[in-house]
Amino acid sequence: MTFLNTNRFHWLCFVLWQFALFFCCQQIFSIFYNFNPGLSCDDPGFQFSKPKCKLSKVEICSELTANCSNIHIEPAPFHSMLQDFKMFCGSKAYDAAWVATIQFIGVLIGAITYGHLGDHFGRKPVSFFGISVGIAFGVASGFAPSWEVFAAFRFIVGTSIASILIVFYAYILEFIEPEQRVFLRSFFNWGYARLVFTLVCFICGYWRSAAIATSLLSLPILPVLLILPESPKWYHTKKRFREAKKAEKRVAWLSGVPETMEVQENSEKLEKSEKSEQKDTKIYTMRDLFTSWPIAYRTIVVGSLWFSTSLSAFGSDLNSGNLAGNFYLSQFVSGGVTAFAKIFVFLLDTYIPSFDRRRLHQYPQVAMIACYAAIMVLMILPESDCGSQGSRDLAIIIINIIGVSFIEITWDACYLVAVECFPTKIRTIGIGTCSLLARTGALLAPQMAYLSDIYRPIPYAIVCFIGTISLLISIFFLPDTKGVDLAALDPTEELDYNRKKSVTENIVIQRRMTGVIGTRGTIVENSKENEA
Repeated sequence: MTFLNTNRFHWLCFVLWQFALFFCCQQIFSIFYNFNPGLSCDDPGFQFSKPKCKLSKVEICSELTANCSNIHIEPAPFHSMLQDFKMFCGSKAYDAAWVATIQFIGVLIGAITYGHLGDHFGRKPVSFFGISVGIAFGVASGFAPSWEVFAAFRFIVGTSIASILIVFYAYILEFIEPEQRVFLRSFFNWGYARLVFTLVCFICGYWRSAAIATSLLSLPILPVLLILPESPKWYHTKKRFREAKKAEKRVAWLSGVPETMEVQENSEKLEKSEKSEQKDTKIYTMRDLFTSWPIAYRTIVVGSLWFSTSLSAFGSDLNSGNLAGNFYLSQFVSGGVTAFAKIFVFLLDTYIPSFDRRRLHQYPQVAMIACYAAIMVLMILPESDCGSQGSRDLAIIIINIIGVSFIEITWDACYLVAVECFPTKIRTIGIGTCSLLARTGALLAPQMAYLSDIYRPIPYAIVCFIGTISLLISIFFLPDTKGVDLAALDPTEELDYNRKKSVTENIVIQRRMTGVIGTRGTIVENSKENEA
């Protein structure tokens, strides 16, 4: 018995997902290309109206543009787009925030389109297309002659990010076992991707070269995808059993696991079934998520959690560049803390059975709210002088890093519940709809970072408010899906759903009512079992 029933194919899937996350970190690239260097005045005798540490960035810009003829750009740890296109103050500064917003609009549009494409054309070709396009336009954005062209390229990059988060994620999870899902998100996660992404930006030091280098990080995925099969689960939902058999044989070869007699017998039965059943040519859309109460309920509850988590995560992430202290150190520490925090999630999920998906969402959510409430209080409290600012800024940075790590853990709960709630035939549409709601929340994140230039506590007040609503939804409405068999979800979408029970419990009850028993990876009718 191997660790978590893994084989070499599973480990390949784990590594592919980590490389995919490198590209997903393009969502936080605005921390770097929108880095705002300090501004001062070289005019002799110029003085600000009050100590500079007590002025907001908007107030600093206002006084400099009104009273200074020689504005000096202070040395910065990263040469940003703002420096090349002079987007420091006034409407230009707001345009810089819109570049990030336009990229998130791309992710939103991609969530709508790629979810449908992945369920209709298959996981593999749509993933390959989306990642290829994203890499190409990510590299092209490094050569953009203006911020408008750069924003247009980042829009396309955003759509490709959605293809990874929706289609490629479903593709990977349909290959691995239920007990491996938390392991995947714990040891191959956003934290490690952020560390690598930050390291590349640190080495490059310039937004153009960083845009090119970070886009190429995910290039190794493409040749590997060429040798991987389509998801057998997707073939089964389309009633393309012959292709499913070939895909399963390919997976067995990649896994190094010999094909058993049982698998061969099942394949023969599937071939006979293919002759008697028509292929499923129905095109599923977002409307199918609301044709039955069970699926509609899950979509509304899980989607609302995605919205709030996305707004909180990206609002705090994109604002991290506005915090005082060493820029790169705070980014590295944030990524490292997030990566190692997720290891504890795996240990809790593996060794404490009662630690279900609801607790995985609720406990970190409470901790996150407490962290950002503390930051808000520290920012609101009056300061005696600028000399005490350093210790307060250090406390804010530490608490912010802890809060970010807890938000990332709530992301795990959101993704796991979404995958474990929707049947295979509409899984990427379901995840895509949740991602659509998440991107709607993310659209507000760059504006939250801009609001901190006006009054620093505003982003944290918004995160606390949204986080509290999300916590209440989780407590009263979120079902538990821990350990559910993805194949077992398929027959249940038109049946009654009891939200007071977990999805797994509902499947057992519903199958008993309908005379269908679900085993791991197979579905057998009671009548056939009795005849045998």
